[in-house]
Amino acid sequence: MALGKPEEVDNIYALIVLSIVGAFSLIVSFVLIHFRNQNRLAAQAKQLQEARIQYQQELLAAVIESQEAERRRIGQDLHDDVGTALSNLRMTVELYQHRTGPAADPAAFITSCKAIIDKVMVEVRHISHNLSPVSLNLYGFTEAVEELADMLNNGRTLRCSLDNEAAPVLDALPGPQATALYRVVEELLNNAVKHSAGQKVQLKFWLEPDVLIFSYQDDGRGMQWEPAAKKGMGLHNIESRLSILQATYSVQTAPGAGFGFVARVPL
Repeated sequence: MALGKPEEVDNIYALIVLSIVGAFSLIVSFVLIHFRNQNRLAAQAKQLQEARIQYQQELLAAVIESQEAERRRIGQDLHDDVGTALSNLRMTVELYQHRTGPAADPAAFITSCKAIIDKVMVEVRHISHNLSPVSLNLYGFTEAVEELADMLNNGRTLRCSLDNEAAPVLDALPGPQATALYRVVEELLNNAVKHSAGQKVQLKFWLEPDVLIFSYQDDGRGMQWEPAAKKGMGLHNIESRLSILQATYSVQTAPGAGFGFVARVPL
């Protein structure tokens, strides 16, 4: 079979060469795009990993600072409350030793000493409870949180309402998880007392499929919430506790609109 004129043969060869070059160029382009995307994904993965490491370092620093702050607070409590009460007891004993006649009334001396000793016992119990809540270890999470609410209601500033629809699940939490969630509640209540300037606090626990939900709401001054902004020590403490539970959280607040907090704990 005739191949045709030389010009036609040259054109066919040229088309074949151009097709091969075009296909090769297309393949090279795909390869370059693929490598560029891979490099971009690798860079994004590296940035994500660095962000995770930084976040973990911030959490660790927050935990360490929280521990140091707790030690300072306990030392201050021991010095100011227990130390002062024991000094008063010593002074009472020394004064009684130098009294004579009607001034040396044993009954009054005993009553005074008992009052000081009772005060020391209350302060030591309070410090011990902050270190390791006895009710949580002995009676479970529900009892411990009810005790927190009662302690708040016995004060003069805030009233706390508690709605617990998940008591069996809460009381069945393993020790570390129960302690972590308890500390979250405790931190929120402490912040309410110190910063909210509100009058009411509401705590609620309920269940959804495979999720335990805890919500906190107060009617205090609220705040301007910016998730990307630098977080305070209290929120870092809460995040470190929630990380133990693998929980997520959300915040709803605004100046003058109170502070709302919802945590979702996977079961």
